[in-house]
Amino acid sequence: MTTTGTFDWTAVASGWDAHRGHVEGMKEELSRRLLAQLDLQPGDRVLELGAGTGELARQLATAVGPEGHVVASDVAPGMVELQRKTLAGLDNAEVAQLDAFDTGLEAGTFDAVVFRMGLMLVDDPPRVLRECHRLLAQGGRLAVAVWAGPEHNPWMTCVGMAAMMHGLVSGGPPTGPGGMFSLADPAVLERVVADAGFTDVVVRDVSTPSRFASADEHFDTVTALAGPLSAAIAAASEDTRAAVRKTAAGLSAAHRTANGLELAGRALVCTAKTAEPARRLVVPLA
Repeated sequence: MTTTGTFDWTAVASGWDAHRGHVEGMKEELSRRLLAQLDLQPGDRVLELGAGTGELARQLATAVGPEGHVVASDVAPGMVELQRKTLAGLDNAEVAQLDAFDTGLEAGTFDAVVFRMGLMLVDDPPRVLRECHRLLAQGGRLAVAVWAGPEHNPWMTCVGMAAMMHGLVSGGPPTGPGGMFSLADPAVLERVVADAGFTDVVVRDVSTPSRFASADEHFDTVTALAGPLSAAIAAASEDTRAAVRKTAAGLSAAHRTANGLELAGRALVCTAKTAEPARRLVVPLA
């Protein structure tokens, strides 16, 4: 992930490491769609911002082959360390601690830039998108994934609402700048990408269901991953945490099946391009 406001995602790096299997399982179809739309070719140069544990970067490295190169990055030192562990031994991948607002990398360096589940967490998405555009070569591709609205993601909102009901968080669902659902409107996402100079902007929605053996597993997984919400719950008293857990279990009960909990999730995948180089018209001499 990337830093939201003043929150350093290093604080939950161990949780992301422990639950990486769940994260990738939930995002399996999303990642498949993202890779299909990018249409990476052998030899492509790819930058991933907010690369989390590095699991997607490993797939990107496979897609570009030994002739290609992938840079996995994050601003949070703890996430960078996870990426180093995940990508160790891959000759065509490297890890860098980068700020998505100002990477310091040379313009036109990459054929593709990927930002999976991080753009909505920055306070100024247009600035990040302009940096992505600067980094791409002509005809380069962008792929961004963000969460759809809270009404489509009970896997998260059941715990978030429970925390709100017990006074640990306030202000309603995080739909403001830097919030988890800040780019949940497809029209807004399409516009902010286009305004950064990209063409061929397409937004698609993707189902990202989550499955848990029990309400306790659901609560423990979400609170290990959810950044600022995790910090708020960790700082609460033992009695309050127990009350939040109980309330969350009640809210998620509607999603109980014979095999545990199955909670819906939905994301938006946006793909776009930089302008192709102009073609010279050759007029034959008479």
